[in-house]
Amino acid sequence: MVKAYDNLNKSNSNAEAQVIVLLGQSNAEGNSHNKHLADKVGCEKAEEYMNGYEGVKISYANSEFVNTSEYKFVPVCASQGYTLERFGPELGMAEKIVGADLAHKVFIIKYTYGGTAIKDEWRPPSCGGAVGHLYTETLDYVNTQCELLRSMGYEPVIKAICWMQGESDAERENFEDYTFLEGGLKKDLRNAFEKYKPCGHEIAFVDAGISDCPAWIEYIKVNNSKKELALEDEYHDYIDTISESLPYNEEPYEEPDIYHYDCLGSIKLGHLFAEVLLNKYLK
Repeated sequence: MVKAYDNLNKSNSNAEAQVIVLLGQSNAEGNSHNKHLADKVGCEKAEEYMNGYEGVKISYANSEFVNTSEYKFVPVCASQGYTLERFGPELGMAEKIVGADLAHKVFIIKYTYGGTAIKDEWRPPSCGGAVGHLYTETLDYVNTQCELLRSMGYEPVIKAICWMQGESDAERENFEDYTFLEGGLKKDLRNAFEKYKPCGHEIAFVDAGISDCPAWIEYIKVNNSKKELALEDEYHDYIDTISESLPYNEEPYEEPDIYHYDCLGSIKLGHLFAEVLLNKYLK
């Protein structure tokens, strides 16, 4: 059982809160099964993951509050995925971050929804057409949670947006506009969160490529869009999940789910996010 972080700690007054915003569809949401952790990492490590990391707090809402921390910041642990029995990349992120010698605390704000496309549900206002409801809801959720951090005595600074999305666009033939739409999303999110911008540089955009699952017919084109955008922006980092060999076709054992990363895949994705963050943005 995790405990909510204290709503107010006066000793934290004016302390910086390093905020990481985690957005995307089901592989950001988390569909790796807790029940396979012991087999893959051993009982001791699995217990560590289940107990969680007090040093990194998360506020999360998945699939529009199907699984949620109820607007509270709680320690990152296994169970914060699509259901209480699943987890996402936040687990590996916290594992790496908690071991780092940082001057300021790290908080993750996670807003995700499986099976959603950037063309529709995440569509940003600058790209024209109907604004995606998840874009609007993300702004509401992140702003609300940053204000909560202020009430806790912190000054929230959004260091990076971690983005794990694109599978639905590769499947639904929306890939042709992916560069345009993701570029617009990045720009609009940065503008919307301007008041939380780090001193001296843009809010980073850490962008994970999608897997080569056969269901994602146009995965190469979607990933090429992500790479192209990263080349044009020094604060846009691309993570090549395919070259990193994140596994996605072994679990659950009884009927493997090829659409989602296995336990070790989700943990490694979190590690890869954290490595970029620790090397470039967190302090």
